[in-house]
Amino acid sequence: MASKKQAEEEKLRRRRLARYRFKSLIRLVICNNYWLSEIDDQEIGENARRNIAVIVRRKGRKGLLTLLEKAILNQPSEERTAEKRDKLAEVFRRLECLSRFPPEIREQLAKCAGYRYYNAGRTVLREGHEAHAMYFVLDGEITVSRLTWNPVYKRYDDIAYGVRVPGEMFGEISFLYGCPRTMTCATATDCELLCVSRDDFVRLLEPTLRLQWSRMQEAIQRFHYFDHWNEDQIRECCILAKVNHFKPHERITATETSTQFEYAYFVLSGQCMILQCLKVKKKMRGKRECYRLQPLECDEKELRIAERLMKRRDSDVIRSIMSPQLRASLDATPVSSKEDEPTPLPEETLEHHFMDVGSYSCGSVFGLGEQMEDRSIVARNHVQCMMIPRYWLFMKHQNTGNVWQRVKMHLDMAIPSREQLFQQFLVDLNWLVYRKKVVNGFIRLRGRQNHTQLIDVPLMCRVEHARGPN
Repeated sequence: MASKKQAEEEKLRRRRLARYRFKSLIRLVICNNYWLSEIDDQEIGENARRNIAVIVRRKGRKGLLTLLEKAILNQPSEERTAEKRDKLAEVFRRLECLSRFPPEIREQLAKCAGYRYYNAGRTVLREGHEAHAMYFVLDGEITVSRLTWNPVYKRYDDIAYGVRVPGEMFGEISFLYGCPRTMTCATATDCELLCVSRDDFVRLLEPTLRLQWSRMQEAIQRFHYFDHWNEDQIRECCILAKVNHFKPHERITATETSTQFEYAYFVLSGQCMILQCLKVKKKMRGKRECYRLQPLECDEKELRIAERLMKRRDSDVIRSIMSPQLRASLDATPVSSKEDEPTPLPEETLEHHFMDVGSYSCGSVFGLGEQMEDRSIVARNHVQCMMIPRYWLFMKHQNTGNVWQRVKMHLDMAIPSREQLFQQFLVDLNWLVYRKKVVNGFIRLRGRQNHTQLIDVPLMCRVEHARGPN
């Protein structure tokens, strides 16, 4: 009886082992399928060794690395030759995710770093587990979440805390603080990761990261907005934030760039000037110059739809619910059934006038979503800014009391709008015209009077003038 029971247990164990091996084989096929997708069908034959050689020799690029570079990263460190390490070191010098580390550290990483590929929906790190490696994102998106107690339903919910995108890293907190995993990291898309083990992290990356984290914490403590943050929030901010330096007259943000929609800027040193561009149409009426402020450029498709809606009987109601920007664009464009753009009148000319509106000094913050139409932020001198991702800053935990919306409202009220600046532009223009008129009238009455004599001119000026150019 006992032998029969042991036989059944052994049979069950073999079945379970076969199932595990089959699952492992499926995962291996999925990973290799990613590699085979780079190879044309006619290059794959029945010879497995030849197929592997074709894949290794293939230099096609998918993502930031070629297949040959990925093959080198998948090799054990002791099998990488000096030529292969030099090739990886050259690639690592260009990777954005390693930009915070000095060149000699990147060369050392070429000897020990590994490559990992995960398809969408895979869990890379699990909260509470022991840490064995940290990762750099080469391609794809990683969602970061944490189990949070829900007092209403009396359970733990997996709450999203952010996203890791190419150029960022994750998994280093456990090494720096000597604790288990604090977050769960899963792949939102197909991801390519650069992997560094615990021993290599402690030996190569930890000194640089600790120094950078201490500087970042000092920068965070300089702003009273973060006084209520706990240790986890400061730790997360140190991971996501970065400090950038800008040279004098270098543009920091502008309307046509996407940077302003990604980061909020906290000025650590220097001054930034707010530069407003006014697009005005000038038209001559007799001898007088007349100016008209150009409306903001509206989406062409949205404008065409609005033109068709304005032909309806209830056009007044539709107009009342339109945005001010769309109404201004609609007023500037004559209603026509033709799809082509109306040509501007020939007597009107477009002019661009730039105005220095104000300055952001040390301790200021901008880039919170305030009005930036035709506006740029330019460094007035050497500027150092701490940049924090806006999507993370506006999350509930970092936005207690809607503090960032209130700061944004304060900035919108303190900085003049385009319409206010245009009115000031007309006032200054009328003053210049009036001053010129008064001066010309005075000259007509008394004539030009110049009582300067030769003896009134300094001797050095007369010598230089008499000598003349050689």
